[in-house]
Amino acid sequence: MSHTRSQRAPFGAVRPAADSVPERLLAAAMELVEQEGLRGLSQARVAAAAGLRQSHLTYYFPTRKDLIKALVRNIHGEMMRAWDSLASETAGGASPETAREFFVRRLREPLMARLMLALMNSVDEAPSLRRWLAEFDADMVERLRDTCVRAGLRPTEDDMALLHASFVGAAILGAQTAADDGAGIERTDRLVRLAFDRMADGAPSESDRPCRHEDATGRLE
Repeated sequence: MSHTRSQRAPFGAVRPAADSVPERLLAAAMELVEQEGLRGLSQARVAAAAGLRQSHLTYYFPTRKDLIKALVRNIHGEMMRAWDSLASETAGGASPETAREFFVRRLREPLMARLMLALMNSVDEAPSLRRWLAEFDADMVERLRDTCVRAGLRPTEDDMALLHASFVGAAILGAQTAADDGAGIERTDRLVRLAFDRMADGAPSESDRPCRHEDATGRLE
């Protein structure tokens, strides 16, 4: 397996050449998962595919769960770099429509959801994963909020809660949808567009938002 070529990331970004040991291991792991799914992700197979001893892999990724977490971070990082590149290259800045279609395309890729589901299914045997998943999820929400702001939107907390829940649902639907299932892909795309458009169309401006005042007990009226 060659790792000198430019590799395509699941979300459409180009991966950098895998020169360091961790990068070689992650590139090999990603290629195995893309070709065979999670069943191909064993530590022995990843090390062999990278042309390294298994001791190299366990030094950086002591367990299979650590390897999956690193893959999740890597995929998410590539997605955000792709968004940064798109936003910077768009004349006048990215529009809400640009942001919406960006997420539609990215959520068609099931790999991220499958990796996250694999981690969630392991929390009972590795309780420390709960905190990691919660922190990662919170970071994703903040990055999603930043994406919306950069697209000219001003999402409220309720907007973000609904958008995040819709994206998670769309990702899970996408993870169980076959690549040739046109109806399933259309359903996922529609859910993402609907959630994003509801936020974009329903977010009031500061001048339109009703004022809320505290009464004598401190409650909001």
